[in-house]
Amino acid sequence: ADEGYLADYYKAEVDGGFDKLHMRIFELEIGRSRAPWFHSGTTRMVAQALQQFGTPELIADVMPGVMAGKTRLCLGYTEPDGGSDVATCKTRAVRDGEGWIINGSKMFTSNAHNAQYVFLITNTDPDAPKHSSLTMFLVPLGSPGIEIQAIRTIDGDRTNITYYSDVRVDDRYRI
Repeated sequence: ADEGYLADYYKAEVDGGFDKLHMRIFELEIGRSRAPWFHSGTTRMVAQALQQFGTPELIADVMPGVMAGKTRLCLGYTEPDGGSDVATCKTRAVRDGEGWIINGSKMFTSNAHNAQYVFLITNTDPDAPKHSSLTMFLVPLGSPGIEIQAIRTIDGDRTNITYYSDVRVDDRYRI
């Protein structure tokens, strides 16, 4: 982070980030150094989505921690009854004044126990046609009402199930 490599890693190539060759070299060197690099690709994917679609204020709040290697991001897509079919999303976000109230659960939220934010897909209008009611939030995982429970995969790796019970999120976190 101090040398600027994380900034180049998390930026898209068109925005001055690594090209494919430099990306491969960086990933090989990180692997050789045995740096704590678990789920960096997920953080990179969410960081790039945030930089493309987030508000300037949210980007200014979150990205410095990402670039410094202190903020990790994870994905909240898969649901217990729907798998990865986002059209079946049952996790609800309901407008409440200047914010939202989120209720639901997600399966296989890998790295949630180490991350500071989850890129969470929600359904904001269950009566709308599929895919028309989906809204993404970058939810702070320290918010009241979030519970993270470990799940062990068959090979012993950890993933998580995350529960959202009346989680209040300001509209600024809507992507």
